Order: sequence, then C-alpha cells, then structure tokens
Amino acid sequence: MQRVLRATLLAASVCIVASACGGKKEPEFGIPDQQAIRAATSTLETSFNAKDVDKILSLYTDNSVFMPPNKPLLRGRDPLKQFYDGLLKNGSKDLKLTPTDVAGHGPLAYESGSYSMMNGDVHDRGKYLFVVRNMNGAWKIEYTSWSSDLPPS
Repeated sequence: MQRVLRATLLAASVCIVASACGGKKEPEFGIPDQQAIRAATSTLETSFNAKDVDKILSLYTDNSVFMPPNKPLLRGRDPLKQFYDGLLKNGSKDLKLTPTDVAGHGPLAYESGSYSMMNGDVHDRGKYLFVVRNMNGAWKIEYTSWSSDLPPS
C-alpha cells in the first residue's frame, strides 16, 4: 500500500513539475528578425530623404517614445509628426543610418548604430538607439534616442 501511495505521489509530483515548465514558449530571435529590423531602418532612411512623414510614422508604435537631443521627450504619433514635419521643413536631409548592432529576445529588440545628415547647412553625425517591438509580425520602433558627436553650437 505504501509503495502504491509513494508511486502515486511521485507521479503527481512529476506531472506538476512538468506542467509548470511547459508554459508558453517565446519565439526565438534570429537572423530573419535582424534582417526585418535592418530593412525597417533602411525604410526609415529612404522615407526621411523622400520627406514622406506618413511612411516614417508607419514605422513607429502608436505610443512611441522619442528622445531627441536638447529637446523634451515626445510621446505618441502627433508630437512625432510635428517633430518630423518641423525637421524636414527646416532643411534636414541626406540622412544616412548605419546599423552596427541588432539583438533581441522574444518580441523586444534593439538596434544601435551611427547616423549622419545635413541639418540646415551643418553636417551632423552621431549615434542612435532604437528599441523595437514585434507587433503582429512587424517590427515597430517603440523608443528612439540619439546624440550628436558635434560640440554644442
């Protein structure tokens, strides 16, 4: 009788442990994800240079956080649209984004790299960081931060 009770308890314990370890598995972050993120960055660069603000905004999440240098934090599409409209109307052009690192886990990833662009008559260059989220199969920019390598003017 004790053997049957021990065997039953052991079997129940194994089942409990196995079910606790069998939770929903997140998809692996791999080469296709890196390629998709780099493609989105390329689309951002092309759209910026074409002054296509609507296409730029389509690359961001609805609740994106934008941290431009020397300016207050922006949150959401409307402030982001105003920022890009102003930037492009003031003569910013020739954006070049050069990703160096892309990594992630599950639905979150980051991309870091360098940028250069004409900002009026100044050739600006620096570094950037995007935090991206996989939303229904599409990688969208959720956080953006960058800083210039040039000294303050």
